[in-house]
Amino acid sequence: MVAAVTTIAQSQCERATDYADIEMLVSRLPIEHLTFAAHDSSVPYSGPYPMALLVRAFIIEEINGLDETALHDHLRANPSLRRGLGFETLPNQSTFWRAWNHRFSEALRDAVQECAEAIVKATCACDISLPERVSTSEASEPDSADCPKRQLLAQKTDEVWQQAKPFVTDAFALSRGQNWQIHENAFWEQHAYMGMREDMYARSGPASFSLDTTRERIPTGSTHRYQIGKLSVADIRSMLRTTTRMLIARACQHDELTGKLWAAIDVTKGFPFTGDADEHEDDILGYKNGGQYYQWAVLKIVGKDVPLVLDAIPRVRGQSKDEIVEKLLTQATDMVNLDLVMMDREFDSESVKDTCEEYGVHYLNPTRIFTTSDEADTIKWMYRNGERFHVTEEKANGTPTRKQVYLPKQSRSDDEDEDNDLSEIWQEMCGEWEFDDVEGEPSEGMSFSRLLADIQREEEVEERKQKAENGDVDTAGTVVFETNHPYVTAGDADDQQMDARAFVHMIERLIRWYRHRWGIENGFKKQKHFMVRTTSTERDYRFFNFVFACVLYNVWRLVDLLVKLAIDGENRTYAPRVDANQFLTVAKQCYGLDPPD
Repeated sequence: MVAAVTTIAQSQCERATDYADIEMLVSRLPIEHLTFAAHDSSVPYSGPYPMALLVRAFIIEEINGLDETALHDHLRANPSLRRGLGFETLPNQSTFWRAWNHRFSEALRDAVQECAEAIVKATCACDISLPERVSTSEASEPDSADCPKRQLLAQKTDEVWQQAKPFVTDAFALSRGQNWQIHENAFWEQHAYMGMREDMYARSGPASFSLDTTRERIPTGSTHRYQIGKLSVADIRSMLRTTTRMLIARACQHDELTGKLWAAIDVTKGFPFTGDADEHEDDILGYKNGGQYYQWAVLKIVGKDVPLVLDAIPRVRGQSKDEIVEKLLTQATDMVNLDLVMMDREFDSESVKDTCEEYGVHYLNPTRIFTTSDEADTIKWMYRNGERFHVTEEKANGTPTRKQVYLPKQSRSDDEDEDNDLSEIWQEMCGEWEFDDVEGEPSEGMSFSRLLADIQREEEVEERKQKAENGDVDTAGTVVFETNHPYVTAGDADDQQMDARAFVHMIERLIRWYRHRWGIENGFKKQKHFMVRTTSTERDYRFFNFVFACVLYNVWRLVDLLVKLAIDGENRTYAPRVDANQFLTVAKQCYGLDPPD
């Protein structure tokens, strides 16, 4: 596919005068004849959006460096481009996300990214206009005011990486004999080198590394795997935490990570397991797509602070959720001041809440609703009384008051265009859909009062009352959140019924809080770019690959912070200045510690 699309793009570029810019060229790529069935998980039910149409849209997404939310906004703001691509109606952000992450195969996603790079190069050669956000090292240096800024960004990134790269190696140590001949840093340099290359394995990676490194001796692939494979899970976790403490200390010098922080706990899967699962039955766990994987539980800072991974552990069959939470919080609460930990409904249990309270952190998570439960009874009461929102409290001596917040699962609006964003925020909050861009605030155009007006229509209230009188209550229409955070309360300061405006503001903020939990999902996707591929079936070696990727991810986020401080000072924004690709470009040239050590 890459070769075919590149050839088509090059032939189109020869008619450069036909296209105002690269987006117009992509929107007119004649690729309908290509076969995508092998990479389409929805076959034979393709839905309203053909694969060729989506491929063109995602090529534009890659060229512009957008995510699914930004792609949706970009097409919404450019109706001519949307029509040029072939969209009669604009898909919402969730449709784009599901198409990219579930409908497209991994091979097709990689191909789209390669096509985008090839098309940028081809259009540069033909002087076709590129969006301002797109840059290429092969393009001639422009005569614009932005050029010094880009040069300063590259210079500062290189300077800061030179200062930060020892964090990758100083905290890591191998257990080797006294007669070693290959310096230990060669292992970490080689691992970082392989992790920064696409689909590079430990067995074949040293051959490439030997061509780039200035070291005279490096470990072979088998030696590399053997020495790293001797590290235990406890050793690996200790190294991760030590590195993270160093990064936190550096960030604290600039008044970052010093206040009350938010974090998220989630579980991610490793690369697919292809060995005999029976030999690893305690560690190989199923996943929602039916595959077999090792799984890692992670605790990560989210919100408006530097999003560092604090700790990670392998999941083991039979391991309780409170055991996972306890292991992750044990050291993390000594590293930073955690105020709130957000989890999905997988961690809904009394023992998890007890563990959070034992470590002095507040929790926020959706809860499961069973047919015969207090939650179901409360929902029935809400139906009978026409209530759409409700907060209950459970007070106990010596512990924070536990609250349950009852919310409608989604909005109801007849205006499809206006309702897209409104429905999405509810879907995100309910944890039923996985969204990509969640590290920022909701769109400014999002009207919460409009949402309330829509979902509290009089006819809906009457319908709910009638259902309750008939004993017909659908709990699936309501989502329940549990938290012990003092901000959420059932009444005002005098324990009276809260003012309607104040109550709405509280619920809106709760939604905004929970959106930040998806920051951990974003991190998982980025960390994949730093991870060494392997065919090894050993859990501890695979866990090291994951943890080392977390370390490189953490260093990237610190480098980005320090670069923003150097360039923007106190006027810096939350969005990254140094994206992952820029960091990889610099780090590939300056991995590890240069010899002699």
